Amino acid sequence: MILIIVIFALMVAVMTPSAVDAAGVFYCSTSVTTGGTGSYADPWACSTTDQLNSVIDDQICDVYTGGYLYQIFPASYRYMVITWYSSTDCRVTSTVDYAGGPPSTGVELPTPYIVGAVAVVGAGLLVAGIAWRRKRTAA
Repeated sequence: MILIIVIFALMVAVMTPSAVDAAGVFYCSTSVTTGGTGSYADPWACSTTDQLNSVIDDQICDVYTGGYLYQIFPASYRYMVITWYSSTDCRVTSTVDYAGGPPSTGVELPTPYIVGAVAVVGAGLLVAGIAWRRKRTAA
């Protein structure tokens, strides 16, 4: 019986991650000077280093125990992974700079609309071709 408990305890210890996965995706902007909620529509202010550190330490680490942060600049963005290890150890573990805007923030057209539009245009061209051929053979 004790052997089963020891094996179970070892399995749980091995399967427990040393770091907590991110709690969410957040946004901050260098164009915003105060406030924000962390969403893309209302990003946190991070126009200064102090504001960025406050967003990371006071919001993402303390409230959400880690996450993914997109720091938005006028023509680019910085993607950061903030990993929470413990109440005293939460840090930026990855930072990558990209040109343009963050992903999934532009106009999003669902695939069925795109396929439907292509099908309608194709059907219209087919009908126009058939009508043109009938008119040409009738003359």
